[in-house]
Amino acid sequence: MVMEILLDILCHADFSGRLRKTPDSPGIAAFAAEVEGLRARNPGGTLLLSAGDEFSANLWGGQPIVGAMNLLKTDAMTLGNHEFDRGPEFLEDCIAGCQFPVLCANVKKKDSEVPVAGTAPYTILERRGIKIGVLGLTTEYTPYMVEKSVFEMFEMTSALQAARRWVPQMRAEGADIVVALTHMPFYVEEDGAICGEMHDLLDGMPDVDVCIGGHIPGDYAAVQNETCVVKAGFGGVSLGHIRLTFDTQMRCITERNCEVLHTPFAKISGTPMALYAQKILAPFEEYLKRPLAVLKETWPMHLAQECLLGDFLADCLRFGANTQLAYMNATSSGGCLKAGPVTMDDILCVNGFNDEIYTSVITGAQLHELMEGVYAPDRFGNNAGLLISGFHVWLDHMRPAPHKVQAICLSDGTPIRPGDVFTVATSAYMASGGNDTSFVAINMKWNNTHTRYHDAVAAWAQHQGTLCVPDHPRLFENGTPENNNAPF
Repeated sequence: MVMEILLDILCHADFSGRLRKTPDSPGIAAFAAEVEGLRARNPGGTLLLSAGDEFSANLWGGQPIVGAMNLLKTDAMTLGNHEFDRGPEFLEDCIAGCQFPVLCANVKKKDSEVPVAGTAPYTILERRGIKIGVLGLTTEYTPYMVEKSVFEMFEMTSALQAARRWVPQMRAEGADIVVALTHMPFYVEEDGAICGEMHDLLDGMPDVDVCIGGHIPGDYAAVQNETCVVKAGFGGVSLGHIRLTFDTQMRCITERNCEVLHTPFAKISGTPMALYAQKILAPFEEYLKRPLAVLKETWPMHLAQECLLGDFLADCLRFGANTQLAYMNATSSGGCLKAGPVTMDDILCVNGFNDEIYTSVITGAQLHELMEGVYAPDRFGNNAGLLISGFHVWLDHMRPAPHKVQAICLSDGTPIRPGDVFTVATSAYMASGGNDTSFVAINMKWNNTHTRYHDAVAAWAQHQGTLCVPDHPRLFENGTPENNNAPF
């Protein structure tokens, strides 16, 4: 007799410590309620997988997030690039607290074959007699997207080679179903096809039944060549759901479906997760609710083009360091500031990275090289544009690299010449050459101001009272960047 078993795989990525309910995130209590509701429909046949970026970019630290993931009954996670943000000791401490396998098949300690402490390349889980192999893969862009000092003891290896090694191994160990759990981006083109790092991996790796992505915002679920391809999550706003029908006699999948479910922004109280979150968040409530300023119009964030919010965030950096110029990566920011009172909570929702601010001096020639470099068409990943303050740039994207920058001047219109020298501020991440800007950053002598970015934002907001951007626009562009895969 043919016996079919239903297997439900729930997945998410980039929760980034969003325990608290905000306008952009439902909070961990609502997210947990959604997971529990789905798990209750198939209690013996459901898995919950995390595609990474869990522990960092929050006020409360790593262990509270680990505790929440344990309470969620997470079955496995893969490391994201932001797991490395706070250094090896922080990461290893978080991994040690996880009551589930933490996976990473393509990062190892430099000059060795030793994996990140506490991780394994894969795990084999079992539900209702079905063995599910889960392979963990991290984006190969990771060395470009963390502060250099925190990753210097590690080395990326090929995700494709890891998949070619471990997928057959999992099959040999009896895995009926194989899942590639990746912290990798992919982008949806106008015709519905996907492209990007995870797509390239899928093209070259052995066949898998499920491939889960992460790293950038945006939801996606489709069956492609008998593989369920899913990306969901980002702050808990959604949850990927893969349903597989498995024939236990034929030992094969007979039906596969996938979808993205959106988490209701419901107020949840009294549940174990709600009580846990309340305990963690209580010491921070006064700080988060602190009023800073007023905003007269809503400012949305855009990664691929200049916007008022991006200009404001760069101005905060320059004000906090008292420099002539400032720049920071646009990819550190997102969401929007809504019209009305602005609190610290609002600031953290649009930029969760509280780096120390670094200063240096930069020549006009280096500034020109920096602006050319970030718009080179072969740049990694999604749009690598900068948020800038204190200067204006004219760009012609119709021209080939490195001839896109047509002019640079100070905010008052004074032309910047190659030999001119200015004080400049940026984040610790960018000072280390983050977002693949080492070609300039490595040749600059950086000084740590020991001022945190969020303190600088609070100071500039309070100084202004009513938020504004004195000089906008700052980027004058012809055409659009060739490397623009920005999700918003």
